[in-house]
Amino acid sequence: MSGRIVLVRHGRSAHVPAGLLDRDALHGWHAAYDAAGIAGDDAPPAALRELARSAAVIVSSDLPRAVASAALLAPDRVAAASALLRETAMVVPPWRGPRLPLMGWALVIGAGAGIRALRGEPAPAEVGARADAAAEWLAHLAGREGTVVAVTHATFRRHLARALGGRGWRGTGPRRLHHWSAWAFSRGG
Repeated sequence: MSGRIVLVRHGRSAHVPAGLLDRDALHGWHAAYDAAGIAGDDAPPAALRELARSAAVIVSSDLPRAVASAALLAPDRVAAASALLRETAMVVPPWRGPRLPLMGWALVIGAGAGIRALRGEPAPAEVGARADAAAEWLAHLAGREGTVVAVTHATFRRHLARALGGRGWRGTGPRRLHHWSAWAFSRGG
């Protein structure tokens, strides 16, 4: 059985930021974000729910927003939760500068990630090792069971997609970034 792997970004977080944040407050916001589930009014698209219902296996990150998302995708099933699928650590600039809205911090952090990528800097060793381990696990499940739906996070999903590609899994379809977006992979030929 060749299998299929679908990487789903979790639903929108229930934790809503307010106001301007300095560097310390940003870390506090991030801890609260990791502890929160998903917004009560956020629901997965019907097509994604149908895909999850028909999947042989559903797994998720062990963070509450991913666990809650997996439960909404397939309410009659129990998804295995694993720290392997957690989001990568947030890399915040070391300066103690201005207070910014969350979107401002997202732009600063994203720009830093873009600069590191342009310089060819590899991901931290822990992230690469975890992505490799997660890819091996998902590939094993897909090879044994069939379609696997894995609920994970925006940044880690990119690393995981790269690790799957290195193992002969080919991405099919669009790679959207929004909540509930799904990236499908099949075994390359």
